[in-house]
Amino acid sequence: MLETLRIRDFALIDQVEVDFHRGFNALSGETGAGKSILIGALDLVLGARASADVLRSGAKQARIEAVFQLPNPAASLLSILEANGIELEDERLLLARAIGADGRSRGYAGGRLIPISVLAAIGDELVDLHGQHEHQSLLKAERQMALLDAYGGSVDAAEKVAEQVTRLRALEREIKALESDDRDRLRQMEFLRHEVKEIEAAALSTGEETELKSRLARITHAETVREKANHAYALLYEREGGAAIDAVDGALSDLEAIGEIDPQLMTLAAQLAEARTQIEAVAAEVRGYTEAVEFDPGELEELNQRQALLSALKRKYGDDIEAVLAYREKAAAELAAYEGRDACLETLRTEQAALDTRVRAAAERLSKKRKSTAKKLDKRVASALQDLDMKGARFETRFETTGLSTRGIDRIAFQLAANTGEPMKALRQVASGGEVSRIMLALKSVFAEADAIPTLIFDEIDAGVGGAVARKVAAKLTALADTHQVLCITHIAQIAAVANAHYQVEKSASRGRTSTRVVAVEGEERIREVARLLDGSLTKVSIEHARTLLAECG
Repeated sequence: MLETLRIRDFALIDQVEVDFHRGFNALSGETGAGKSILIGALDLVLGARASADVLRSGAKQARIEAVFQLPNPAASLLSILEANGIELEDERLLLARAIGADGRSRGYAGGRLIPISVLAAIGDELVDLHGQHEHQSLLKAERQMALLDAYGGSVDAAEKVAEQVTRLRALEREIKALESDDRDRLRQMEFLRHEVKEIEAAALSTGEETELKSRLARITHAETVREKANHAYALLYEREGGAAIDAVDGALSDLEAIGEIDPQLMTLAAQLAEARTQIEAVAAEVRGYTEAVEFDPGELEELNQRQALLSALKRKYGDDIEAVLAYREKAAAELAAYEGRDACLETLRTEQAALDTRVRAAAERLSKKRKSTAKKLDKRVASALQDLDMKGARFETRFETTGLSTRGIDRIAFQLAANTGEPMKALRQVASGGEVSRIMLALKSVFAEADAIPTLIFDEIDAGVGGAVARKVAAKLTALADTHQVLCITHIAQIAAVANAHYQVEKSASRGRTSTRVVAVEGEERIREVARLLDGSLTKVSIEHARTLLAECG
């Protein structure tokens, strides 16, 4: 519900703050006092279009704030708030609108700067403004459908159809994607197939690069290795007149001869004999290595070709053999998925056909339920219009069968002929002002339990109404206030008297400036205001009549 409305520097309003109540709130005042200005300000904070013309003369900025108490916010409202990072504080939401002298305006919700379009979407969930204003949800086709479903108890069925249609459309998009990219996809798969064959043909194995480099190094330097090894062997064992083994043999012979004279040198002779044995062993190893070293030009060519192949594969598919093999696995998996595409398509088409049959049947059942509900609704609305002195009014829910959508197979429009002999027209095209307000009151009274918008505002609802009809209007407003917060601008005492709270809008002049203010009236002040509404004057008769009327309504 609307808890508080604050207005500053707007039109004739210098500064006003009004705390509203639950139930029925009536606003009254002299013609031209500024009642419609109050509603216009509220309309702006709900996201209506704005211009610099609304600023109070001499002001730099107009600002309107509205505090809403929302103990049980609708899911649709919560969705908008969540999508825009707006949070409730103590179950309250603050909306604000600032309009500058240059005509630019800013919208705020929960203290966050938001686009005016978002402010308007939030406003649509909080307030229905009936009169010459924009926030009239019943004029919107989607809202009419939602109310019809709620009224007929078809919300769950409608939501299920919407879910099934959403799934059906997703299946259709998936099938279309698989079908539409056949040519490009086929070329891509052929290329992948070529890549997989290329990698598989190489018969790669992890670690082979290290072995290949080692083998290439040995073969590439085979001649140098053999030459050096032969020279080392010759120096150690075979070089005529200069082999190391011969020099050691000569030295050993001399030491053994001296040892026969001086036994102390026999130890050195033994050590040299051991060194000779080691030289002989090394020479044998070198000779064996020399014989093992081979140089095969054919193998060298093969190894070079293998290295070139590995380098080419790494340039295409990865930094090393492991990466190339991983790419092959990925490509092979994608190929397998594509090759199973026909089976996937068949599965999707089967699911699509079955779901299409089910959802169309559900949409047909929903359509029948809606049409049955509409017949009952039309009668109730027509009866409510008769109660509000619209004797020749006719109401009808027009159906048009459409293609399957998330709404089912129906498009509906609430239509009305306000007077006898007039053709049926969409609600948006009917007369404005009080007539529209009475029409909306009739509809709201019928939809009271189904309508989740918490605050309803009726402007000029009593235009051309008096006597017994005024009492019927008052009765419907009172009943509506059992389930909604109702704000009503009225000029009729019978309507003002039944309100739970009564506000008087006054205009006064001070220091050469005219200002509008809003005052909650109670007790004797309220009696005097109701008396003024009765006959435009304050006589003993009108005051007594007002006292009696309020007592009856209390």
